[in-house]
Amino acid sequence: MLRRSIGMASLLALAAASVFALEPQKTAATPRGEQLVQQIVALLGHPDREFRAAALDSIRTAAQGTAQTEAFAAQLPKLDAPGQAALIIALGDRGDIAARPAVLERLNSSQDESVRSAALLALSEFGDLDDLPALIRALTSNTSAEQQAARTGLMRMRGESVARKLAAESMNASSNLRGKLIDVLAARRATKESAAILAATGDEDAQVRTTAMNALGQIGKPEQLAAMLPGVLKSAKGGERDNAERNVAEVCKRIEDEDRRGDALIAALATVEPAKRDELISLVGRVGGRRLIRFVADIATGTDSSRRAFGIDALGKWPDASPADTLLEIANKASDPSERRQAFQAFVKVCAIRDNRNDLQRLERMKQAMKEARSNEEKLAVISRTRTAYDVEAMRFVRPYLEQPDFCQNACDTIVELAHHRQVRDPHKAEFDAVLDKVIQLTKDDEHIERANRYKRGQTWERKK
Repeated sequence: MLRRSIGMASLLALAAASVFALEPQKTAATPRGEQLVQQIVALLGHPDREFRAAALDSIRTAAQGTAQTEAFAAQLPKLDAPGQAALIIALGDRGDIAARPAVLERLNSSQDESVRSAALLALSEFGDLDDLPALIRALTSNTSAEQQAARTGLMRMRGESVARKLAAESMNASSNLRGKLIDVLAARRATKESAAILAATGDEDAQVRTTAMNALGQIGKPEQLAAMLPGVLKSAKGGERDNAERNVAEVCKRIEDEDRRGDALIAALATVEPAKRDELISLVGRVGGRRLIRFVADIATGTDSSRRAFGIDALGKWPDASPADTLLEIANKASDPSERRQAFQAFVKVCAIRDNRNDLQRLERMKQAMKEARSNEEKLAVISRTRTAYDVEAMRFVRPYLEQPDFCQNACDTIVELAHHRQVRDPHKAEFDAVLDKVIQLTKDDEHIERANRYKRGQTWERKK
């Protein structure tokens, strides 16, 4: 029966296509066309799913013309909610504005969220600026389905005037709506409306500021760097500030030449009043590059101890290991123990970054760091960071510290992390099994025991969220 239904449904779709392909210029149904429209309408309520699908497919592509659109749209009140939603989507795909009144009526009167969601999506295909308020209101609907449909609809609506209207609405919208409008502008890649997005980086609402910074991270241009910096300063220190800095760094990356990138950021920083400029030094570290190492190193080795701390912090956020030697030099020359601690920790951190060096090069830096370490705290930092060198030699380097009580637990942690990587442990299974047995005996962490046993059996382990 199913195969027979599919065959008949396919024949119906083909028949619809054939009839209307022969009469492409007609806008009113001919008697023959009327008969086919009636067949399609009848099948919209057919209990067989394949017949309904064929009817909807014909509505999308075959039975063209204003009269036909109106005939199909007139069926909406006669269908149940799932049928209405399916027909509205088909009418949206059809793209004929003649369906707009019927779709708007369903949007305003239906109590079913699937019908309203379908109507919002359909309006994006044949709606106009007059329909924007309905879509914008739905961004803050009580149902997530309608919110998502409105967002998708606003993304799809064609025309630069749509983006201009969204940007204008965002300027005076509530915090919740403003963030959603900024998000839509970013999704539309509305670079011409960046002024509205930049304005939102100074909003009093943290979520709006974050959304705006994320939007600029996606579509911002290097010439907007200076305008983004007040938004960074407005952001709360911690997670929001880190996020803002990362998005500015993303914009900086759009300048391919490393030196020009550094010069652009330095020029942007020069627009910030000196009293606040040091707060942005950590941002420089996220951008990186030779030009900026020199700029930050001058601060990190200057006469002002508070500014030196900003500079060292920035060097420790570098995206690669290029400032490692500078940090080690600062650490070794530091007379203040806290400054030594900060610089050495930053040195170990950048040495361990998984950049374009290979794992053995990373490990060599860890060995160098261990030779330079002056305290157990510094040695513990080296043992912990060695986990980023995915090589059996890293395990062999850490293994002796299992025998030293001050370092044993950190060594257990690092060895388990190295064993997590199958490409590291499998070629040296016997050696890893032996050291994992040692970890099982010595560790005070039950999770380490579980992981070590799984790795010995060749099993995987998923990190807990």
